[in-house]
Amino acid sequence: MNHEKGGDLKRRYENVNKVIKLFFLFFTLFFSLQAAVLQLHHDSSSSIETSIEYLEDHDGNISLKEIQKSTFAPYTKERSVNFGFTQSVYWFKIDLNNFSPNQNKKWWVKIDYPLLESIDLYLIKNGGEVLKYQRMGTSQPFHTREVASHHFISELPLKNIADSTLLLRVETQSSMQLPLSILSSEALLADMEQNNFFVGIYYGLFIIILLYNIVLFIYTSDLNYLRYILFLISFILWQLSFDGLGIKYVWGDARWLIEHGSSALIAFTSFCALYFSRHFLNTPRFTPRMDKIIVGMMIFSIVMVIVSSILPYGRVIPINALLASIMPIVLLSAGLLVMRHEYRAARFYVAGWSSLLIATIIFAFNKFDLIPSFYGVNHVQQIGSAVEMIFLSLALAHRVYLLQREYIGKLNHLNDSLSDKVKIALDEARMKDRLFVQQSRLAAMGEMIEQIAHQWRQPLHTLALINQDMYVKQKLGTCDEEYFDQSHERIDEHLQYLSKTIDDFRNFYKTDKSISLEDVGELAADALRLSDVFLKYAKIKTYLEVSTTRKVNIAKNEMIQVLMNLIKNAHDAIIEQRICDGKIIVSVEDNDTGIMVCVEDNAGGIAPSVLEKVFDIYFTTKDPEYGTGLGLHMSKFIIEESFGGKIWVENINGGARFIILLPGENPKTLVSKSE
Repeated sequence: MNHEKGGDLKRRYENVNKVIKLFFLFFTLFFSLQAAVLQLHHDSSSSIETSIEYLEDHDGNISLKEIQKSTFAPYTKERSVNFGFTQSVYWFKIDLNNFSPNQNKKWWVKIDYPLLESIDLYLIKNGGEVLKYQRMGTSQPFHTREVASHHFISELPLKNIADSTLLLRVETQSSMQLPLSILSSEALLADMEQNNFFVGIYYGLFIIILLYNIVLFIYTSDLNYLRYILFLISFILWQLSFDGLGIKYVWGDARWLIEHGSSALIAFTSFCALYFSRHFLNTPRFTPRMDKIIVGMMIFSIVMVIVSSILPYGRVIPINALLASIMPIVLLSAGLLVMRHEYRAARFYVAGWSSLLIATIIFAFNKFDLIPSFYGVNHVQQIGSAVEMIFLSLALAHRVYLLQREYIGKLNHLNDSLSDKVKIALDEARMKDRLFVQQSRLAAMGEMIEQIAHQWRQPLHTLALINQDMYVKQKLGTCDEEYFDQSHERIDEHLQYLSKTIDDFRNFYKTDKSISLEDVGELAADALRLSDVFLKYAKIKTYLEVSTTRKVNIAKNEMIQVLMNLIKNAHDAIIEQRICDGKIIVSVEDNDTGIMVCVEDNAGGIAPSVLEKVFDIYFTTKDPEYGTGLGLHMSKFIIEESFGGKIWVENINGGARFIILLPGENPKTLVSKSE
């Protein structure tokens, strides 16, 4: 059965694996198609980008009038504008003389880099008249944006104005990039719809992965899922900050998050990734040296979180960008080292971090102006991170599969040896039961020795008197032959009584437990006879009522022990309650399901609070010096376990009744005495 469960688990895992691969293929094709479609819009304005001129303002003090008289240098690189990290202010100039827009359309300028702090836009006629001025950037409240977008969009009133110039003053602590396009309203709307579709797919994927792992954490209570969830949330927050969507949808115009959030979140995401990876890969065990590096980077990441929360963005972002570039290399190396130890879940981990590493390196090189900017580069980290999260989720799922398979293997192994363990446990239980029986029998033996002593005391006293009388008469010469014969007969009678007493108790203590046909009525009579001494001493009357002539297959001595336990219990209750006319009734009769044996007394009954506990081991209401709590427990064990019967107790009018039901369904168990 467990092997079948293991096979089902493996098939389910393989099906999930196929679904993830198909989804990954679709996801990759979608990104490729999306890049191609959006690239068409960039191509439509490529002439604008190639005609951009720039001027570097090192101090940031050049005025608009001075700029209009200044000479700009053409941007000759065959790629989007990118100057990397710089402290300078840059002016960009776009001559629109050769741009002939449709007279019936509105036109818009769109800047696709949402981390720029300050953008001053001037649309100027060739004569110097400023047709439009607008300030944009993250330094401005979001509600002041002309279009509520995470990109910077501004309308260009180009109708009937073909010979004009567009000036842009850009100041930023981030990388100095200017992915710029001029679009008609229709093209802008299509571009925004496609971008929103991309954003929806991208963040929707992350939300699905997040919810999926939250459910798995609740189901498995595996802390690795909680660490992964922390990493996922931190990465989503950082990505929202980088995309500009955090300002639009989450934290709005919160200045600290705008100025420090992006940089601090890079460091915090690095810490979460290192923290998750260290525990997922178990680097302290598999690769201790690499673990020390990871711990060092975790400490450095926390330090950078604190520093990034205080210092300006421009001073810490190069360090955090370098940290984000090195971190995937370290974690990828750790994954490869752990793979050598046949930790199969590390394969998906390595695949995920490989994709993010490639994407991060491309992204970082772009920020440092080492590779050109184009759509694929601008979104390469999103693509790489999405692929990475899919693989990491798959790695966690595979880890759960391995743990479940290991559990099922252990379960199968336990099942294989279960019969032996059960046998050992049963043998131990039987040994324990035998010890209980022996302990009960020893306790009863003590009582029996006391009974034997009491039963022998009177005959021995009589024998002593006869012996003394014979001795005296012999000395006096009055011991004739007739008196001697009478004394001999009396001595012989008492010796036979003593011998019979020894035989009775010797038979009771025989350890033979073989099952044989026994008359329960006769066994009840034997039990009363063996108990006769203490019953007569307490002046308790006994009655035996037998109304059946059938026998039952039981162990003789064990049945006598049970009956004597019940009789002794009734005796003790009568003595304890000081009943003057105490009586015990033992009855044996037929029942619909077998033979019923009852032992009842007139001692007032058992308190309801302890009625259900009387058969519990070591439970007794007597003084610990006189009660062991074993008699009734062993009686229940013998009747139910050895004979397959039932025993219970109930209160009756004026006393208590113990009832024993010996089964009679099997014809071999219950037969007629006449047979």
